[in-house]
Amino acid sequence: MTIAKGEPMMIAFGAAGRDPLQHGGTADDFDITRDTRRQHLAFGHGVHHCPGAPLARLEASIALPAIFARFPGLAPAEPPERILPLESFISNGHRSLPVLLGEAAA
Repeated sequence: MTIAKGEPMMIAFGAAGRDPLQHGGTADDFDITRDTRRQHLAFGHGVHHCPGAPLARLEASIALPAIFARFPGLAPAEPPERILPLESFISNGHRSLPVLLGEAAA
């Protein structure tokens, strides 16, 4: 697609990673095992690289394993179809993510 100089455009960040031509018929599903999982620019690139990227990576590598170790029975409290999306064109997310902690590890 060619965008002419001066032509207005809008980027829909909420559509990122949901292209069925790129990611197959399950493009709308959250799947960390997807073959194309590393083909994204989630933290930007070059001068537009997200300054919070190192913190997000630390959270993913430290905080998430810690909570799963502390609460091995952690599970969604609602079925996926009842978890409402966040109504935003800026990000992909949910209004809330209720969970059941289960028994705490000793």
